[in-house]
Amino acid sequence: MLNDLSTGKDHVEKFQTFAKNNASKFDLRGVEFNVQVLTTGFWPKNIDTKLNLPTSMDTCVKAFVEYYTTATEARKLLFTESLGGCTVQMKVGKKPYDLSVTTLQAAVLDMFTANEDGSAPSYTLEEIVASLKLEEKFAKKVLHSLSCGKYKVLKKDPKSKKIQTGDTFTASTKFSNNSRKLRIPMASLQPSHDSKRVEDDRTVAIEAAIVRIMKTRKQMKHQDLIGEVLKQLQFFRPQPKSVKRCIERLIDREYLERDENQSNLYRYLA
Repeated sequence: MLNDLSTGKDHVEKFQTFAKNNASKFDLRGVEFNVQVLTTGFWPKNIDTKLNLPTSMDTCVKAFVEYYTTATEARKLLFTESLGGCTVQMKVGKKPYDLSVTTLQAAVLDMFTANEDGSAPSYTLEEIVASLKLEEKFAKKVLHSLSCGKYKVLKKDPKSKKIQTGDTFTASTKFSNNSRKLRIPMASLQPSHDSKRVEDDRTVAIEAAIVRIMKTRKQMKHQDLIGEVLKQLQFFRPQPKSVKRCIERLIDREYLERDENQSNLYRYLA
């Protein structure tokens, strides 16, 4: 995980150079685009959302895919839009606003860019779902955040606190706020009680604790390591068998190794 974060910074710098050298092929003018590449299996699983990205965002993705393909070997990129974030500039009249939103919210807002004649486009829930290829249950959460939350940048007809079939949405031409920078929160896409995600999150916490301890101690016996992990993770108190399973996973991924003569002695591999 730490390695992913470290190499991610290098990719950002190299991609910026790649984009400049290929400006004629990929028009990224006016868009700042950064990607954090994470190795599947080292991080918690997240909701898989299919999304038909707006042209400007899709161009960025295609540019990064081409860069990454030439910079690495035998690696496949899978974009997780549900984890992305954007800053979108919105103008109401002559007043600009910088909206801090998720990628899903940004994709919906892009649909409400004023037409060439200056008129405000209008879409139903069904039309938004069809255009973005986004599941209706996710589209409802996005639209609720934009039309029923604290900052109602979209106007919903009919007015209500629930998003329902047949609802129509338009950009709010009367929106006003004293602050220029606004963060529009959105309800989590994850179910309220997702036991599988809780288990995944705990596994990551256990593995991180093991790596942190072994990086400091360099080598430890099995029982000592488990005891130290349990001591550090008292906020959810993992079961010893869960810690043992995580140790085995880290050995398989070559973070740790067993001593050849003492099977209960582990060594940290830098």
